[in-house]
Amino acid sequence: MKSIRCILSAVMLSATGLAQAETAMAGIGSASCDVWLDARKKPQQDREAIIEGLVLAWVQGFLSSKNATGAKGKSVLDVPPPTSIELVMDKICGDNPDWKIYIAADTFATVLIDQYRGSGRK
Repeated sequence: MKSIRCILSAVMLSATGLAQAETAMAGIGSASCDVWLDARKKPQQDREAIIEGLVLAWVQGFLSSKNATGAKGKSVLDVPPPTSIELVMDKICGDNPDWKIYIAADTFATVLIDQYRGSGRK
């Protein structure tokens, strides 16, 4: 749980300098963060549960793809478990509901990459 607090603190610091540049993006990642926030409300209807699952899987895949773009056989970040992704996305999107999901995921990835490098693994 300590690592989640570190991630949340780092996300808050790094998110302030991010600009929403137009990027070619498709799928649920191009939706705004308010879609995530609406899907996380309890009690959930079937539609919200499906959207929550789609966003979670999309963010997990986005984070995983960062490892695929690194040097062959080298990871650039540790992909956290779904429960951690949910907490971080709740925080990022809660603070920035007008952001696109891919912007939130990229902010999260940047923090994870910095932590990975800071742990001595490069």
